[in-house]
Amino acid sequence: MAVRTISPIKGTVIRLIALDTCGNPVSGEGGTQLVTAGFVSVAPSPSYTDPETIEVRRADGALCVNETDDPELQNVSMDINWCVMDPDAIEIVTGEQLLTSGVTGTGIAFGEGPLSTRYSLELWQRGAGFNACNASGEVQYVYWAFPNVGGSQIGDFTVENAALEFTTTSTTKAIGQTWLTEVAPAWLGANVPDSNTHFLFNITTTAPPAVTAGAVAL
Repeated sequence: MAVRTISPIKGTVIRLIALDTCGNPVSGEGGTQLVTAGFVSVAPSPSYTDPETIEVRRADGALCVNETDDPELQNVSMDINWCVMDPDAIEIVTGEQLLTSGVTGTGIAFGEGPLSTRYSLELWQRGAGFNACNASGEVQYVYWAFPNVGGSQIGDFTVENAALEFTTTSTTKAIGQTWLTEVAPAWLGANVPDSNTHFLFNITTTAPPAVTAGAVAL
């Protein structure tokens, strides 16, 4: 099979989309998305099961049975390091209370309660070198998607004589049933991920979306 190749560098923008408890995009009122470049890094950390080994030895000490299960993906823990304090982005990620002045979001109030809010995260990288463009001269991108993310926590932070470092940590679940059809066709084409998908990437010539002025309707 012929394949596309790319050497991805840097990160361009991320898009956050509010999901319901089943991991599907929220429709109607409350259905929001946000595209931002105000991040320093996105650091996924896949977690796999520890394979179980069945071992039986004969009476002379030699192995009779020696079988180890295959590891399985459990979830992906994901740290986002922000360089911009964006109340809309933090609300989508954490579900905490948005503070407003008129129609403008100005802050977030963090309180007690289960961290049940879910969102999807998409990230674009551009290519470098020979594979920056395809054979037709079109610019190539790597499209990353984490379709169902939640349980978001705020990391430790310090106010000091330096730029504030602000991190959110979330964990993935499997893709929601309607996420694919409502969100990503432009960057996935005819590809249809399995229902147990936690994250994916695809090489595409479709450019990333433009940065939005805060959260907008999906």
